[in-house]
Amino acid sequence: MRLDRRQKTYFALRGLAAVGFLVSALVLPRGVPAAVLCLACGLVAVLACLSTNAGGPGERAGSLAQARDYERVRAPQGDWPPFDPARVVEGELADQPRLRRTA
Repeated sequence: MRLDRRQKTYFALRGLAAVGFLVSALVLPRGVPAAVLCLACGLVAVLACLSTNAGGPGERAGSLAQARDYERVRAPQGDWPPFDPARVVEGELADQPRLRRTA
């Protein structure tokens, strides 16, 4: 399996964050430097995960179903309105019976 540059960068960042966490927990004496290193490593690990699937197959997994649902409910495309504009008289279709007001 060949890794591309993006995968190598991701694994390098996560590996360095793990090593830094272990160093802060096991090697450094307890105190501010260990806490700062631990927080920095956690921040790097979280930020590395945010863009992992950007544009990948995991992100596109639901897009087909979403596009299918969108096509089902959106307004018709093409010639609009779907009748000849010459048939429109005063905002209504000429062939349609007009409704009478009963008030």
